Amino acid sequence: MSLTDRSITAFFWVLVDKLGSSGANFLVAIILARLLTPEDFGLLAMIMIFFELSNTFIQSGFSYALIREKEISDIDKSTTFIFNFLTAIFFYIVLFFSAPAIARFFHQDILVQIVRVMGLNLIISSAAIIQHTILTQRIDFKTQAKVRFAAVLISGGIAIVMAYKGFGVWSLVARIGLMELASAIFLWVVNPWKISLRFSRQSFRKLFGFGSKLLAEALIDKFFRHIVQVLIGRFFTTAILGFFTQANNFVNMAANTFQQSIQRVTYPVLAKLQDDRVKLKEAYRQIIVMSSFIIVPIMVMMGVLARPILLTMVGEKWLDAVPFLQLLCMAGVTYHINSVNIDLLLVLGRVDLSLRLEVIKKAVTLIAIAAGGLTYGVFGLVAGQVISNYIALFINTYYTDKYLNYPLGAQIRDVLPSLAFSAAMGVIVVLMQNYITAEDLTYLLGGTAFGVLFYLGGHYLAHTEEMRLLRVVFIPKAMRIVRGRG
Repeated sequence: MSLTDRSITAFFWVLVDKLGSSGANFLVAIILARLLTPEDFGLLAMIMIFFELSNTFIQSGFSYALIREKEISDIDKSTTFIFNFLTAIFFYIVLFFSAPAIARFFHQDILVQIVRVMGLNLIISSAAIIQHTILTQRIDFKTQAKVRFAAVLISGGIAIVMAYKGFGVWSLVARIGLMELASAIFLWVVNPWKISLRFSRQSFRKLFGFGSKLLAEALIDKFFRHIVQVLIGRFFTTAILGFFTQANNFVNMAANTFQQSIQRVTYPVLAKLQDDRVKLKEAYRQIIVMSSFIIVPIMVMMGVLARPILLTMVGEKWLDAVPFLQLLCMAGVTYHINSVNIDLLLVLGRVDLSLRLEVIKKAVTLIAIAAGGLTYGVFGLVAGQVISNYIALFINTYYTDKYLNYPLGAQIRDVLPSLAFSAAMGVIVVLMQNYITAEDLTYLLGGTAFGVLFYLGGHYLAHTEEMRLLRVVFIPKAMRIVRGRG
């Protein structure tokens, strides 16, 4: 099978994973949102930054370093496993004793118990990092899709029962913990690996030499990705943080379903093209074109239909999340382009440059959210985060221009059809909302159907490259996969 066919097959299974397991996860989240309160979601959001940062330390960029290897040796696996597992234990101890201070910072005593229970997830997830990395390096996303879907069903079902029985925020805690536990068990079952407990300093230096810069970059990224949640949790109410978190969940489901699907496939696949700049550039160009074809209209539609989406799916008690959802959709349009451009540096092994860009971007982010928050309060904080995403486009594409001769202007020209048809679609749906009176569910279904037909029809009539690739490459390949011949 050619690399192109392998990449399309991999993307298909990652997409199945995201649409299946993430779709099921999202459905669980909607049910929980109806059973629980904004305050419950806000409590959990307050502490997620501590677990994201701890988990980043545990992985230390080793996964990316291993994926770049043509063959992963047993000593590399063993060294990575030992380091990850011991680091997880260390951070659990740190979080266990830091829990009272975290609770005092947010003025929520219940966070002591929540932090100490959720800290166990770090140890559980660290035990299966090697299995996950090996499957990714092999571009085997079919197995991962099955594992994740099974874990979602088990954890989600138990969490819903707990929420119905009145366990409140503990339903959300159980959902995350059971997801990690089920995933780890299933990964060990489908991809067993004999632990040798050998630690090699040479292997560690090789992997950490690449991974250390990724670690620094990831720490900066995780911190600033959650800094708005920390600020909202510290200076505003738990309910407001819950509204922001729910809006963020909707955007992550829509934008990250495709962006992460693309990123998970493109990194191991394009790492194999790192020595051929001509093919690498064309591959990146097609990735940006097709990802924009999917993600941009979804973000536009979610933004203009924010109110009926929230009313229909999670109920009237979540209406205060509408402005957050609209703002985050504006940022969501940029996620995939920023991500693809940064991935280029990882593929080329220039993590030093990636780290440099990350420091610059986060300095911009800090200025933007500080200026917005001091001037316009909670919405200013979020707006500052949105603006920083657009500024990041200019920063992230600097080295793409240098190494592939593919500047931001050329990227915008390539995605212009999707931007134009999405904008026109959004305007029309907004006008429909202003002049047509209908129930929220009716308007949501009707507006979505009309918007999709208008958008696809525009691409079809304009004979765009996106439509050609969809009809000639992706749909036929997907059909062969479904029939078991791809």
